[in-house]
Formats: sequence, structure tokens, C-alpha cells
Amino acid sequence: MKENVFITLAGLYVTLRRLYVTALTAVMATLATVAQTSGAGGNDRIAQLEKEMYRYYSSNAIDSFMLITDQLIEACREAGPSQERLFYKAWSNQAIYSFNRVNRTRGLELAHQIHDYAYQHDSKFGLYTSTYALATMSSSLRHFAQAEHEFTEAINYQHRFFPDESAAAPYLGMAKIYVNLEKPEKVLDCAHKALAEPNVIMQHKLNAWTYICIAYYDDQYSRDDFNRAYAEREKLKRDNGHDDNFGPAVNFYHAMKNGHYAEALDIATNIKGGSDRLQFMAQAYACLGDYRQAYLYQKRHMNYRDSINTAEVQQMSYEYAAQIDVTRAENEAKDLRLSKMDLQIQAAVIIIIITLAFFIFYYFRRRKQMHELRHAYSQLADTTTAKERIDSELRIARDIQMSMVPSTFPAFPDRRDIDLHAAVVPAKEVGGDLYDFFLQDNRLFFCVGDVSGKGIPASLTMAVAVNLFRTVAKEGFPPEVIATKLNDTMSANNENAVFVTMFIGIIDLKTGNLDYCNCGHNSPVYGERRMLTSQTVFRFLDVESNVAIGLWPNYTFVGGHLDDIRGNTLFVYTDGVNEAENRMQEQFGEKRMLRVLRESTQPFGERTPKTRSHFLIDEMKCALDAFVDGAEQSDDLTMLCVSIKKN
Repeated sequence: MKENVFITLAGLYVTLRRLYVTALTAVMATLATVAQTSGAGGNDRIAQLEKEMYRYYSSNAIDSFMLITDQLIEACREAGPSQERLFYKAWSNQAIYSFNRVNRTRGLELAHQIHDYAYQHDSKFGLYTSTYALATMSSSLRHFAQAEHEFTEAINYQHRFFPDESAAAPYLGMAKIYVNLEKPEKVLDCAHKALAEPNVIMQHKLNAWTYICIAYYDDQYSRDDFNRAYAEREKLKRDNGHDDNFGPAVNFYHAMKNGHYAEALDIATNIKGGSDRLQFMAQAYACLGDYRQAYLYQKRHMNYRDSINTAEVQQMSYEYAAQIDVTRAENEAKDLRLSKMDLQIQAAVIIIIITLAFFIFYYFRRRKQMHELRHAYSQLADTTTAKERIDSELRIARDIQMSMVPSTFPAFPDRRDIDLHAAVVPAKEVGGDLYDFFLQDNRLFFCVGDVSGKGIPASLTMAVAVNLFRTVAKEGFPPEVIATKLNDTMSANNENAVFVTMFIGIIDLKTGNLDYCNCGHNSPVYGERRMLTSQTVFRFLDVESNVAIGLWPNYTFVGGHLDDIRGNTLFVYTDGVNEAENRMQEQFGEKRMLRVLRESTQPFGERTPKTRSHFLIDEMKCALDAFVDGAEQSDDLTMLCVSIKKN
């Protein structure tokens, strides 16, 4: 009986054992299936989030983009090392997007956080993405030299450590820099290099063709070149399913290149980016012939660009760039330490080879050095001779330039009723400031001008402007007509956009009436003599500013008029006076200039040892010399002072 019970219990145990093993096997298989499903689902979700990130990156849906990138960053963090690169890409895209569309300070802070996180986790790819993000932001802040350096470092870093990854993004960043620097050949080179990178995503292909279109918008390329690139981009846009950030800008260039200026203005009006909208509207208005609107929108564009690139943001950009450079250097030093042993072995081999070859090499090297030394001495002598010749030619050029403006004072010794004095001090050997005056039909014609730029190019333009003024003014035209004729001549074929600000005046010596035209120049100072107190009250003359000469053809200048200025003083100057800087980079300013004129006490009409005008200009020179205190002169300065006495 006991034996039967034992057998029964043994059989039951075996049966239960088999059931347990079967159940355990089923549970393990189920868990494995669940784990595989969960992993596949996670990868699918990450792929979908990545696709959504690039779709929203080109849109203004800020909340949607930030939510998608937050989810993608967290999903990649949970996935671990397998998604490290996408983790940093998503984070850097969020930083760049925040910088461009949310808040520039916030974008820089995110780039800094990426850098710190990558440094703490010893991630080379993280350092690459933070370098790329900061380079993109530096480019937006117009720190082009810094941005170009950072993009180059990012490209070299990626090619060195991640050759299978696409470096299209930093190449496209370089292309954007060269767009701003107006170097279309380099834009095309960077765009084609981006397209040649491995594993280029569709969005970057579209961006590359965008920059190719922008480069072909330059005047050196034909309309057919642009339209072919535009057609290729349109095909990529359809394949991509959505446009990139530059779509409206490319459409604007397409309309402008094909001469549809009204359509271009309509496109520019609807562009959401403030800076691009204002700049494009200025270009469209200029092509439509509305130069006043073009001038206003160009001015708004400059003010808008300066307002968003605050000093605080620019300082943060420089600090973060410096920190990233230091970190990159530390990582490179770490790599060098890891390979130190190999380098030591290689160095030992090289030392042995050098030692064996040294005695053979020394003799020939010594002969070569002596030959190079003799050649260097010869070149030094040639260079010294050439420099002396250039210095001599510059001195001659300065003498020629100074001979083109009147320099003998008193200007009209036989006219006791005219008190006129002028002076010009170039910042370099030759300069771009000018003045001129002459008498004709009992009328005093005069002008003061400032050519854009400095040095020899400015001096050549100055010579043209002086001769044109004298030629046109001698025809007896009023100041606004003189300005219009000078502008029509100097704006023709003005490919380098050189311009001249100028104040033109004509005084009728019989009546004392002054007719003038101010062409984008500083407002002159008018000193009105009060008869009761015998004091002269100086104030800035309220004038119509117009635009500078040489900017836009067919512009109509507006003049002004003052009745009988006899007994009063007119002081005309260039911005080298009020913008003169001392060693602390403080400007002389208009208030100091007025104070110097007001505190001048020499009586009107005194001709010995100096005239009133001569005295005022010498006082201003002394005040400027005392203020700058030996600081290097940064701009040409010119002054002209005239007073007419009553007969």
C-alpha cells in the first residue's frame, strides 16, 4: 500500500515539474517578445520624432517644435549610447531654433549647457554639436570671422572623429556667412561640398540648393543659371513635402532676377522675419524707382539688426566660444596623452634616423642657408627702396591733393566784407574730405564734403568731386541743382557704392541771402549775432538732410534758404570733428563743439593777427588736440567758417 502511494506521489511530482518548466518557458518567451516589441516601438517613436523635428524646424510653430525636441531628447537619453548622436543633434537644433525664433540669450545658454554636458560625459560628438551651434549663432550676430573659425573647427572635428557622419550642416553655415560677405563663388563651393557629404538628409539637400539659388542671384550670373537652380530646388521641395526657412527669400530673388519687381515687393511685404523683410522691401522699392521709401526701409533694417544683436548677447557669444575652444584643446591634449607612448617610440626612431643623416645633411643645409641669407639681404634692400619710393609717391599725392583745395588765406584779400577760413587734416597720407570756394558774379560759392572710406580710393573720389563741383557750380545753378547733377554723374557705374556727403552753399554778397543744399551731411552750426548784447549765439541749422551724393541716380534734392546772414557766422564741418576719439574711445561730441564756438571771445572782424573765422578754426583745432591727447586719428576732419560783413 505504501509502495503504491509512493509511486503515485512520484508520478504527481514529475507531472508538476513538467508543468512548471513549460509555464516558465512560456513566460520567458512572452517577456522576450514584449521586450522586442517595446524596443522596436521605441525606435519607431524616435524615428517619427526625428522626422517631426525637421518638419517643424522650418516653421514658426514654436510650441510644437519645443515639445517635439524635448520628447526626442528624453527618448534618446533613455535609449542610451545607441542614440547619442541624435540626442546631441536634437539638443543643438533646439538651441539654434531658440536663438533664432524665441530668445537669443536663451539660445546661447542652451549651447553652453550642451557644451558642459558633453564635457562632463567626455562626448566628442557633443563637443562637435555645441561648436556647430555656437558657430551658427555667431554667424547670426555677424561675428563672421569667429563663426568661420568655429565652422571650420566643426568640419575638421567631424571628418577626424566621425567620417561616416554628414558635415553638410557646417558647410551650409559657411555658405550663409559668404552670402552675407557677398562672395558667391565661395557660397557655391560650400553648397556643393555639402551635397557631396555622405548620408545627406533631404532637408540639407534643399538648403544647399537654396544657397545655390542665392549665389546665382548675383549680377555676374545669368537669369538662366538662376532659373535652372530654382527649378531643381522646387523639385526637391516637392520631394521633401515642405519648404525651408529661406523659401520666401528665394521666391523674392526669383521675382527680382526675372524683373518682376512689383511681385517681389509683395513677397517681401509678407516675409515674417523682420530683418529680411525690411532689407528686401528696400531693394524692391529701389528697383521700382521709389528711392525715398528704399532709403527709409534700409535705415529701419539697420536699426532693427542692431537692436536684436545686443552687446550682452554678443559678449556671451564671445565667452562661450572661448570656453568651447579651451575644452576642445583639452580634449585634443587628452588624445595626445593617450598616444604619448606611440609618439615616444616614433620619436626615438626619428632621432636615430636624423642622427645618421645629420652630418651628410649639415653641409648642404649650411650652403643653402648662406644662399638664402644673401637673397634675404637683397630682398630687404629692394623692399626698403620700394617702401621709400611708395612713401615719396604718397607725399607727392598728398601735395597734389592739397593743391586741389584753396589753401591761401585770407581767401579774398581785396574783399574786406568776406571773412573765410578753412582747414583739412587727413587721417592718412591722403584722405577723402574736401572743401572748395570761389567768387562769381558777386556771389560766393562754397562746399564741404566727406567721401566714404579713407586713403587712396577716397582721395581719388575727392578729386573727382571737387572738379565736378567747380565745373557745375560755375554754370550758375542753385545748390539743389548742383547736387542733382553731381549725383547723376557720380552714381553712374558706381559698382563699389562710393558716396559723398556734402553741404553746398551760395551767398549773395549784395543781399547776404544764403541758398544751400545739405546732401546727407552733418548739419552746420549757425552763429547769429545779437545786436543788443554783441554776442553770437550758436545753434545747429535745421536743414533737409536729403541723401548722400552717388547712392541713387535720378534723386531730386531739396534745398534751403536763409535771409541776410551778414554779421553772422556759418561753421561747416565733417564728422571727423564731432566723432574724434580720445584714448578712452570717448567722442568729442556736438556739445563740446558748440561750447568751443560759444566760448570764443575774439571780436568780429578783427583781421590782425587772425580773422574771426581763422581764430574759430584754430580754437577748434586746439580743443580737439587737447581732447584726443595723442590718440591716433581715426577719420579725416575738415572745417570751413565764413562770415559776411555789412557794407
